[in-house]
Amino acid sequence: MASSARPLLVPKPDPDAPPLIPLNPDLRRESDRDPDAASPADTTPLTAEICALLRRELEPSPDDHTEFAQRLRLTQQRLDDISARLCTTPPPPPLPSSPPSPLSRADAKRATSMPPPPPPPSSPPPSPPPPPPPPRAYPTRSTTSANPAQASSSTAGARSKKRPRGTPGAEMVRATVTTAADLLLVRNVSRRARLTFEALRGYYNRRGQSRADMVALSTMLSRGLCLYRDKRIVGPVPGVFVGDVFNYRAELIVVGLHNHTQAGIGYVPASLVSEGHPVATSIVSSGGYLDDSDSGDVLVYTGSGGRPRNGGEHHADQAFERGNLALAYSCKYGVEVRVIRCHDCDASPSAKLYVYDGLYKVESTSYGPGKSGREVCKFNLVRIPGQEELGSKIWHASRKLTSMLDNNTRPPGYITLDLSKGKEAVRIPVCNTVDQNSSPTEFEYIARPEFPPSMVPPRLARRRRCCIYSKTACGGGSSSRSSSCSCACVKRNGGDGPAYNADGTLVRGVPVVYECGLLCGCPSSCPNRVTQRGMTHRLEVFRSNETEWGVRTLDLIQPGAFICEFTGVAMDTVGNATGSSTYWGGILDPRKFPARWREWGDASAALPDEGPSRFLQCPAPEYLLDVSLRRNFATYICHSGAPNAFVEFVIRGDENESCPHLMVFAMETIPPMCELSIDYGLD
Repeated sequence: MASSARPLLVPKPDPDAPPLIPLNPDLRRESDRDPDAASPADTTPLTAEICALLRRELEPSPDDHTEFAQRLRLTQQRLDDISARLCTTPPPPPLPSSPPSPLSRADAKRATSMPPPPPPPSSPPPSPPPPPPPPRAYPTRSTTSANPAQASSSTAGARSKKRPRGTPGAEMVRATVTTAADLLLVRNVSRRARLTFEALRGYYNRRGQSRADMVALSTMLSRGLCLYRDKRIVGPVPGVFVGDVFNYRAELIVVGLHNHTQAGIGYVPASLVSEGHPVATSIVSSGGYLDDSDSGDVLVYTGSGGRPRNGGEHHADQAFERGNLALAYSCKYGVEVRVIRCHDCDASPSAKLYVYDGLYKVESTSYGPGKSGREVCKFNLVRIPGQEELGSKIWHASRKLTSMLDNNTRPPGYITLDLSKGKEAVRIPVCNTVDQNSSPTEFEYIARPEFPPSMVPPRLARRRRCCIYSKTACGGGSSSRSSSCSCACVKRNGGDGPAYNADGTLVRGVPVVYECGLLCGCPSSCPNRVTQRGMTHRLEVFRSNETEWGVRTLDLIQPGAFICEFTGVAMDTVGNATGSSTYWGGILDPRKFPARWREWGDASAALPDEGPSRFLQCPAPEYLLDVSLRRNFATYICHSGAPNAFVEFVIRGDENESCPHLMVFAMETIPPMCELSIDYGLD
């Protein structure tokens, strides 16, 4: 092509997919030709419908670069001018002897199956899209392998460069996990991605970065650490369970559950669907439109568009385009849609909580005046039966339950409202709706571990001044690093800051956390005394058919938050050095806990320049914990190979370093009514 020739019009690609329909030279000549001129014998005349099709595909995305988006808008204006001239000029007579080119036939077929472009305000509202061809087996490739996590190029932590525009993009698949081993594998892969995101978010947040969640997402995208970016998964996402909760929309992208940070409808573009129509795969329902209606299993979802991006009144008509059009075709083809509900939540750092509620079918679509007076697209979604209980339903039920317990009302099936009998900072109810077993109430409850005198070092006569002033907090989170360096207890943790964030969550998993002790001069509100203030989350012991007795939370627990402590009667390991006794025999061996703490707060996969963490050497625990007769509720926490909590050793002040406390911290965001689990190191 000569250098003086104008460049080709390249349709705007989806951020995660290749360009949709590049113009071939024949169609380009049509776009450059004067409408009054005669059509060449080897092409089909350019029509306003084709211009409308190209204009929609050139619609800028919020993720596009500013300069690129401006060029797309200029191209759209040029297409509008061409379309206007075509509408005012009689079409040339057909030429039977001129067979249309293959691309022209494809464009014409797609143009007839797509809705017309949005009209100007003075025009009548757009009509719903014409029905597509009769539905047939949906064109997805099923992925079933011994290692389903390999469906993503980033699941192994591989670094991948950003895909240039124009290269092959995401492939549409339906993932299938067939065995228990694969289920555990993909769950751990998903959890690892979320742990990396949380470590990055905390890293940027401690450094004063605004929107640390979006910065963390950007870092993971650039490092190729987000899952399934090279796939467009239809149906369930491997490693994500119904009822999982997320504090940020960025997390939905990290695990592959949704593919937009702002748009409520995630969809597969038409270029990846053999029928040539986009299909929706996920929606985020936040009840932001007046016409939204939600009864749990039935959801009336209002389409996108018609109001400002950051909220506000509905001021314009919606149209069947982009996500709305994709949902309409999901209805026609019977494609299931993942539904994520957004709830207001004060306990979440984002003040929002996103709950994955499973798969729904789009039963019907409609278009007409809404409660705002504007034309809206409405979709009726019905939950597919046979799934786990609705996560949002459990969320609301937990609120009612905690309200009853706070009012000293005993719900049906509850044996006692407080197993600890006032020994804990919060009450521990016991629930059994399975049988008449009441064994948790038959032991002596102790809120603190009991160590024999031989394991307790003698107290010093002098009070230690562990910080620069005797009555100031040691550390204080990310905003007081200078004072944290003067605290002797904080210095023992290593690094350049305190062990805990300002909100009390653990910064980084370490072999031992050194807190301030009884002889330190700091007050009880010191940020380096998190575990000493006791439990803050409401938990309950419950009877289940799967784990007999277990422990579940009644509150939302944030990742890295302190949950509880293991208590019992400590015994010297002399004579028990083999550690043959286990928790299941009434003896808990602290040495058998795997080092799950290494997984918490580790951002090395995304920030290799930070280097590997160096931990101080500390002695191994030299005691066993007898929990046969005297203990607390923590012994009922179940074992899991993909736990949502982990054990961290904690030493307070001048305590014996060979006798650390066994503290339990959250590994991930744990929703209400979810059972707690840790890794006991069982074979």
